[in-house]
Amino acid sequence: MISKEKYDYIICGAGASGLLLSNSMINDDFFNDKKILIIEKDKKNKNDRTFGFWENKKSLLDELVFKEWEYAEFKDSSFHNSFLLEPFKYKMIKSSKFYSHIGKKISKASNFTYLNSNIKSIDQENKLVKTDDGNFQSSVIFSSIYDDQKLDFKKYPLLKQHFIGWTIETKDQCFDDNKITFMDFSVDQQNEIRFMYILPFSKNKALVEYTLFSSSTIEDHEYETEIKNYLKINKIFDFKVLEKEKGVIPMTCYPFFKKNTDSFFKIGTAGGWSKPSTGYTIKNSIDKIDLIISYLKKDKPLSKINHKNRFWYYDLLFLDVLIDSKGKGSKVFSDLFKNNDPIKIFKFLDEKTSFAEELSIFLSVNVIVFVKSLIKRISNFSI
Repeated sequence: MISKEKYDYIICGAGASGLLLSNSMINDDFFNDKKILIIEKDKKNKNDRTFGFWENKKSLLDELVFKEWEYAEFKDSSFHNSFLLEPFKYKMIKSSKFYSHIGKKISKASNFTYLNSNIKSIDQENKLVKTDDGNFQSSVIFSSIYDDQKLDFKKYPLLKQHFIGWTIETKDQCFDDNKITFMDFSVDQQNEIRFMYILPFSKNKALVEYTLFSSSTIEDHEYETEIKNYLKINKIFDFKVLEKEKGVIPMTCYPFFKKNTDSFFKIGTAGGWSKPSTGYTIKNSIDKIDLIISYLKKDKPLSKINHKNRFWYYDLLFLDVLIDSKGKGSKVFSDLFKNNDPIKIFKFLDEKTSFAEELSIFLSVNVIVFVKSLIKRISNFSI
């Protein structure tokens, strides 16, 4: 069938960004008389990922938080630092609860239509979304569909953050359930950037994740072998795997926003909302959506939203350094945590530092490496 019904907004994709945008529209009376269609091909009813983030204030995500931690640790083969996260807390949300909570709000919103269907294409010129269940027109189309096959990354570095995580339950009490392992670089780097990330839910249950920053992914059994080895080294032998998750997040400063128009807008990872230097996305999405909502309410052109600030340039340079490090990128992270107050690093990654604080951070690492990457980028006229 072909729908003749026109919508004010169509949201393509019901992942984190699509659902957060829907949630913001539901919570704002301005959108009560707007007809909104959200299209998602998958049944969003599984716990297929975890959302981790840190913050020092209350947010709309608090009611969904599964667990939060007050302490964190950073490790490499020769350095270990455990620290209090105050004023931050590290928080985690299970995707199954996230999907269910906002999905229920969408189902109760009379101005929303939720369609499970495959999106075949988006005709930007005619403001048309073509699906297996018909074509749908809208004044504004938001899309979280990520496709890097047609993108030119020659000017902008691209790393992939890819991982497999196991939620395990141990026979013995093996974990400090008030402390996360933010990064543990003590694992074999194999000429790449590899680390373990651990979120303990209790003293005998935790998410243990093996993460890489590299240009290509590896076979599933390679991630899982490294997880087994890590558990063995840490004397964790008797355990069972309760859940598994895997993912790939692009780490790039590619200016996705340049493809936005007043009637077509990329959101989420597809819009460059993942923090290029870390891959963290969900909290960035809230800030970006707040900006979109304000533009819609004031009838300001969406094409004028520009996500490029000084932190964008920092991330661009940081990615250059990681790629140029040729497998020694873990030392960059180690220098950051060895030579700075960890809370300042978290503030920096949160884009909440002053220029003076940022300068002190850059001076705390191998300055020559950064200068070389900066000269290389300027000489290539790539900024």
